[in-house]
Amino acid sequence: MQVNEVQNKIVKLLWDFNSLREEHIKKILGCKGDSIGSLVAKNIIVRENNGIVRHKLKEINNRNVAAFDVVMDYLDRDPEIIKGKYPANVTMKTKHTIYDIIAVKDEEFEKICKDIDTVSTADKLIIIIETKEYKKRKINTTKPCYICTFPPLEIVDSIN
Repeated sequence: MQVNEVQNKIVKLLWDFNSLREEHIKKILGCKGDSIGSLVAKNIIVRENNGIVRHKLKEINNRNVAAFDVVMDYLDRDPEIIKGKYPANVTMKTKHTIYDIIAVKDEEFEKICKDIDTVSTADKLIIIIETKEYKKRKINTTKPCYICTFPPLEIVDSIN
């Protein structure tokens, strides 16, 4: 099946991150909906009813979708966006700063944050917790860190 360069980038993005909002793909790659629609028609990707697009061989990953909601706020800094190394969902490199964006379920928060400085080499952290009620907890990090909750995505705390 023949795909153009933009469509190939869409497929690679969805292979790396499983699923994203259609608007994420359009903003990151500067493409139009017809490139996505063509891939849907070719049965390479799947457009879900909720506006999320996924690779046909992958499941929806809501944590990656939430992480990319954050990435959208940094697009004006022209970041390089790469698949993060565990526990990061996304690593984002701007001209002067490297960010790890980590999305976790509430019950995983303590475990992830216990040794965060030993597993993350980023300059700054953005931790997104899947919960509606945030409880302030200790995070063992010397790095500047935003704490967000989702859904809906909102900043609820910052440290350092």
